Amino acid sequence: MTHREMTLWMILVLFVGCSSEPAMVRQMRKERLISAIQQKLLESVEAEKSAVLATTDEESQALALEARHSAADINQLRGELRPLIVADGRRVEIEKLDAFDVAWAELERVDARLLALAVANTNLKAERLLSSDGAAALDRFVNELTVIQRTATEPEMVRTLSRASVAALRSQSLLFVHIPSADDAEMTRLEQRMRDLNGEVDQSLASARQSGPAWLEQLATASQAWSEYQRVASEVLRLSRENTNVISFDVSVHEKRQATKDCLSALAALSAAIDVEPHAPR
Repeated sequence: MTHREMTLWMILVLFVGCSSEPAMVRQMRKERLISAIQQKLLESVEAEKSAVLATTDEESQALALEARHSAADINQLRGELRPLIVADGRRVEIEKLDAFDVAWAELERVDARLLALAVANTNLKAERLLSSDGAAALDRFVNELTVIQRTATEPEMVRTLSRASVAALRSQSLLFVHIPSADDAEMTRLEQRMRDLNGEVDQSLASARQSGPAWLEQLATASQAWSEYQRVASEVLRLSRENTNVISFDVSVHEKRQATKDCLSALAALSAAIDVEPHAPR
């Protein structure tokens, strides 16, 4: 027996079994199944929203899995509900069930995208990376320049190193603004400004090296720390540009909210249709 034949046979068995039940019993089962679907739908929505707002990968992944389990339960319940409705053959119930299936398919589509974004956590990863490795590298850079400034006697050298420190710190502050931004144009402007500031740092370091051999070793150490910071900043920008936390929040607030509303409305319409007497005219 082929897979298709087996599926058709199972549907036939379910249909015959459902048809042998009294209509009132089928109606009660349908009502219970619809109530269970609604409960699982609300549980799925709650888990999804928690996954979007989670602050760790582990938490967001666990909550996303919980949402997927609720969705799987809904599909199982739908599989039990359809044979009951088909057995009664009431056109209005079948139409309302079909409408719910369409709304549910759209909600599943939105969820698939939303949960994949929620567990990626690129904005949170960018912030953590900048606050840890990025901050440590920048601290080493600024501290090394500060040591040189304390011993330098030439005013121009002090001003040059001060410009480098200020530009580096301003660049970092703009990167922190970049991470939560939802505006591509704003992010592009921030990136251009950061490139300008980073250029000021590089130019200041080059000028400082030309001042003589007295601080070459310290400048080499500072330059190494600056290179490390730039490497980290580049990865932060990459993660920030993916914007998965920002996008998932937007999808949750807009697309998911509307899809959930449509799904619940379709389910309520189906429930109302089933509340009619089972022997009402078809």
